[in-house]
Amino acid sequence: MFKTSRRAFLAGSTAIVATGLLLGRPATAQSNPTVLTVAGTDGAFTYNGKSPGPTFLINPGDTLDIELINELEPLHDDCTDDVNQFHGLHTTNLHTHGLHVSPTTDRSGAFDADNVFVNVTPRGQLVPCEEICGAEVAEVFREHRNQFRFEIGPDHPSGTFWYHAHKHGATQSQVAGGLAGPLIVRDKPGTMPAYIEQAEEKVFMIMNQGLVLVDTEGGGEVDPTLTLRPGEVQRWRIVNAQASGVGGGSFARLTTNVPDLEMYQIAFDGLTLPERFPIDQYDRDEPWENPAAMAPGNRMDLMVHVPADADERGFIVDLGASIADGLAFTSTVDRIVLNIEVAGDPVDHLWSDDPSLPAAQFEDFDDTPLPQRVINFQGGFQIDGEQYSGETKHVMTLGTAEEWIIENSTNAVHAHHIHVNPFLITHINGVELAHDDPRRRWQDTVALPFSDNDGPGTITYKTRFKEFTGKFVIHCHVLRHEDRGMMQTVEIVGA
Repeated sequence: MFKTSRRAFLAGSTAIVATGLLLGRPATAQSNPTVLTVAGTDGAFTYNGKSPGPTFLINPGDTLDIELINELEPLHDDCTDDVNQFHGLHTTNLHTHGLHVSPTTDRSGAFDADNVFVNVTPRGQLVPCEEICGAEVAEVFREHRNQFRFEIGPDHPSGTFWYHAHKHGATQSQVAGGLAGPLIVRDKPGTMPAYIEQAEEKVFMIMNQGLVLVDTEGGGEVDPTLTLRPGEVQRWRIVNAQASGVGGGSFARLTTNVPDLEMYQIAFDGLTLPERFPIDQYDRDEPWENPAAMAPGNRMDLMVHVPADADERGFIVDLGASIADGLAFTSTVDRIVLNIEVAGDPVDHLWSDDPSLPAAQFEDFDDTPLPQRVINFQGGFQIDGEQYSGETKHVMTLGTAEEWIIENSTNAVHAHHIHVNPFLITHINGVELAHDDPRRRWQDTVALPFSDNDGPGTITYKTRFKEFTGKFVIHCHVLRHEDRGMMQTVEIVGA
């Protein structure tokens, strides 16, 4: 079902391969794979035989070509008159979560970009959608394989992002089953402080099978024990890739068995902060109050510093026996535990007491009032009183800015996510955040406060619609909710 240009590309063209530096090994280059093959059975899925998938390491200005091949068994279940039931369970696609890239095609128009409306079916799967939903729907199907091209702008922010399947009706089952992997846009040399540039990096993914210490080639160690030496400094990149949790969804906070471990947040949702700040790994607050709690889809970068005298002062404890951890009965935050051993000879890794960081470069907002848009998350997997229909619900103009108020009229876990364009959080439950509040930051996914007797919980943010036109989606990143209808199509049109 490919267009001629796709067939020609797959038959004889060589993909542009973005290269990067291996994490923690600055002298070694890694070539990114140009093919992702989806396989698996019984709800366990892999990219190239592993889960999580390989780590893509790219630089601002790169073009990343990925051929997605679907080797799953055909199920013939793509077409339905109710798009908000689970369906198309072996049909897949590819979303680069957090990247500011085209939501439609590449610049040439020949290849799909971050287009989550595309569906890649198993070989031989029957797709009679034209009979049920019309010819326009049938046009988004690609049989067996598809070439995606992601063009990363030269000024794209560096940071921790990720990729995952995003086929409506099957997103939860495929991501929970393993179809996710890290995607890192490297820092430009000389932009980050030296102690960060020189630090060894670890990538962790919080997945349905547990906390995974990622292998850059794919796969990794589940629920690892990490050995650190006194004086050691590391950078941890953490992706909350949970598709569902207790009660259908959950937020997460990372804790360790090292209560005095120095942990500083330097980035959130892939975007470097203006200043690092220490986090309290045992903070039990709900995620809209705790800047280190992560909704499904969030990412967090930490700088970790082991005190030089750690082995002299009984540094490691048994969390369960020695620290009153746990959460209030009504909490929705899962404690994700990373076990650490402090061992070996002390090291004198570079460190700095200067908290300053080169914040991601976004144009500031002044006090000029912006057009407002209110979006309400409701029971029954609805947004603004409707389940997902595929119809465009919001139209924005390229180059403009707006203020959005995201309401949660339920007491359930919801995480608002928007594709393509990040946003600056300014208010939580109607209260403006101070400019030095660590929760006042750029994100692409945000935990929504619960409703109470005073009305819906709210997040207010400001955002600009830059560079790309086209249709994409906003949705709840508790992916079961998205599959069941908690999603809307939005569109940016030219001025």
